[in-house]
Amino acid sequence: MKKKDTYSLLLLAGGKSSRMGTNKAELIYQGQTFVKTLLSKAKALGIEQIYISGFKEDGITTVWDIYPEQGPIGGIHASMKQVKTPYCIVIPVDVPQIPTKVLEKLIEFHEKNECRAAEHELPVLIKHGERRENLIGIYPVQMADYIEDRIKKGKLSVHGMLDDWGNICFEINIPQWQVENINTREAYEDLLAMSKEGK
Repeated sequence: MKKKDTYSLLLLAGGKSSRMGTNKAELIYQGQTFVKTLLSKAKALGIEQIYISGFKEDGITTVWDIYPEQGPIGGIHASMKQVKTPYCIVIPVDVPQIPTKVLEKLIEFHEKNECRAAEHELPVLIKHGERRENLIGIYPVQMADYIEDRIKKGKLSVHGMLDDWGNICFEINIPQWQVENINTREAYEDLLAMSKEGK
């Protein structure tokens, strides 16, 4: 199956950006908004089906939560209900600096490995050092009904959901700043400084 028929991109952009003080999706990184930066990377990866949770972007499918105010798990669930591919690459909109090469390696790992338990397929999450990135990975869309059940039970922790369903980690040696959530003005200024320094 071709990559475009296998993977969709799901950008999580429904947060309130309260610590940043402005909508993170519209911040500028390397001459483009955070959203457009990540859309460019999706294009480079050959991903054609793209969904944005909680933010309007021209030409891209916007998904609004079926169960509002439930955090990222609500955005993942609602988007999975619309996704037409078997897998979605989940990325928060506030990580525009993640290298395209890292995402390429994540997809390669997923393609080459048996990422399933006996009864279902497993998400593949980026892990660097001791840190697992719960919201940067490849999720099987078949999780949608399971996630909905957890939402109805008030179990809103993405970490807990991934532990209970099961997951596989793709371990990669990368600097922390490349996958750091840019959710404060200080973090944003640090990112811009890193970009200028070419690190």
